[in-house]
This record gives sequence, C-alpha cells and structure tokens, in this order.
Amino acid sequence: MAFYTIHPREIEAVLMEKRAVVVDVRENEEYRAYHYRNARNYPYEETESWTRRIPKNRVLILYCDYGSTSLLAARRLAREGMTVYTVIGGIHAIRQYENGI
Repeated sequence: MAFYTIHPREIEAVLMEKRAVVVDVRENEEYRAYHYRNARNYPYEETESWTRRIPKNRVLILYCDYGSTSLLAARRLAREGMTVYTVIGGIHAIRQYENGI
C-alpha cells in the first residue's frame, strides 16, 4: 500500500470517504492535554503493536506534533500493507486550521 500527506482541511473528507481512523502518535500526556476529536492514541513507540489493534483494511490518518514522527510511522505502516495518511504540520497545523488561522 502507500502513504499520503494531507492538510488539516482534508481530514474530514478522508474520514468520510475512506472510513478512516484518526491516530494521534504523540505521548499519552500530550494526547490527554489536547487531541483531534475521536482520535485514538497509539504512541509512536508502540507501532509494533498497532497491527494487532487496527484491522489492515482500515485507512489511518496519523498526526503528531509537527508531522515528522507521524511521517515515519506512516512509512513503516505502509510497508506493512496499510493505507495511511499523515497530516502535514501535525496537531499544531490542525489547531491553527480549527481556529481559522
């Protein structure tokens, strides 16, 4: 499969069209402080166990703080056969988009 990059404004469209699952790859503390609505928290360090928890037929949308860690995770998961999107700019870009900045 492959991985793709998307902008925060595209998250909802991918969610609807692909029935995707949003995954926050940041640490638990960061996730608890703020996360995209309905996002699941699977820290990057736990990517080995993701394939046991997420069905391979589900599309994933990953984000981290600024986009670099989720990009690494997306590459890895795509090599394992998953279809993955990663949000450019991470949660910081998502929050700016949500606030109309």
